[in-house]
Amino acid sequence: MTKLNRLLGSRLKTWLLAGAILLALGGAVVAYQANESIQAPEPQWLRIESKPMVLRLGLVGRLEPASLVTFTAPFDGNVQEKIIEEGHRVERGQVLLQLDTAQLDIQLREALAGLLKAKRAVHDLAHWSQGQEVARARRAMTTIQMSLGDTERKLAETSALLARGIVPRMEVDALEQQANTQRLDLTAAQAEFKLVLAKGGGEDRQIAEMELANATARYEALRALEVRRELVAPFAGIIMRVPGVAPDRSPAEPVQRGARVSRGQPLFGLASLEQLKVVAKVEEVDINLVQEGQLVEITGDGFDGITLSGNVASVGAQVVAIDSPGSGANYEVIVAMPALSAEQQKRLKLGMSAKLSIITYQNDTAIVIPHEAILKEGNQLFVEYRNMEGAAAERIAVKAGRVSAEGVEVFGLKPGYVRTMNRP
Repeated sequence: MTKLNRLLGSRLKTWLLAGAILLALGGAVVAYQANESIQAPEPQWLRIESKPMVLRLGLVGRLEPASLVTFTAPFDGNVQEKIIEEGHRVERGQVLLQLDTAQLDIQLREALAGLLKAKRAVHDLAHWSQGQEVARARRAMTTIQMSLGDTERKLAETSALLARGIVPRMEVDALEQQANTQRLDLTAAQAEFKLVLAKGGGEDRQIAEMELANATARYEALRALEVRRELVAPFAGIIMRVPGVAPDRSPAEPVQRGARVSRGQPLFGLASLEQLKVVAKVEEVDINLVQEGQLVEITGDGFDGITLSGNVASVGAQVVAIDSPGSGANYEVIVAMPALSAEQQKRLKLGMSAKLSIITYQNDTAIVIPHEAILKEGNQLFVEYRNMEGAAAERIAVKAGRVSAEGVEVFGLKPGYVRTMNRP
């Protein structure tokens, strides 16, 4: 009996152990199937609509003056009054420096004298036919004509007396010789009168008019220089050292009150504060994304709270200096900014760093879908599409555009639904 009980107990334990193993295997199978059902991708219809798509490129640059003017001496003279110094801020229309015009006044008077003479010459030629030279030539010709007429009258009378034997032949010959001489003098006087009369026109008139034009231009140029005896700021800005002069060196001839300056000598520079520009560098991998005219948002730590707008004014075509061998090429990009307000001029300083956000692409009605919704067969891209819920699906060929964090821009679709797959 005891042996039988032991045998039954051993078999019962075996059955219980087998049942436990079967239960464990069944649970593992169920868990595996459940896990497989979770990991398997399920199709999903995603609603798509047209919406703006904006791609930006971020750069860092520095504020520089949009205009930099170098003032030069307009004429030879002495500095009468110097009102500004390097680094001073000046306003639009402010007088910066005054020059003495003593030497220029002499040149002006000489030019005016030459102008008056040229005017007189043109006036005389314009009324040349009533002038003294023409009148003198006309009187000489008329006198000879009158003398010739008187001689011819006497010759006729003497010839009549000779025919009657009253006078000798000698008197007739003498009068004939005198008449011939006067005829020659009359011919010469008539030719002289024509030459004198012709001086009022033709090349002589043209030369006088050109000399008048030159004298007028010379005088007006000196008058324009006289107006520039006061150098005036064309815009608000900062007085700077003459460009090209090293910062640790002064000009050979410091421009001070009483100093002698020569025409064309650089005096000082003026950097604009009314209108600035941003100069930045862009790497070669991004250079083709930047084009002239693109909109730019400008911010900076030095003028926090101010957001400025601008446009890409120019994109460099040549490589700027490379910092180190082996580094990528950089190109210069200049962003133009509109005129600044008085408050902005106080906040923005030359040389400040500026952050640029260049809008490299913008589509206000873009269709953007996830990458998973695009199917590829060969070189053609497709999507599963339906225009409304419950509608029949159709396969539509599309073209891919720009890529953003939200997905891929596609062309050839209208707002509706596309099929995509959930990923575990």
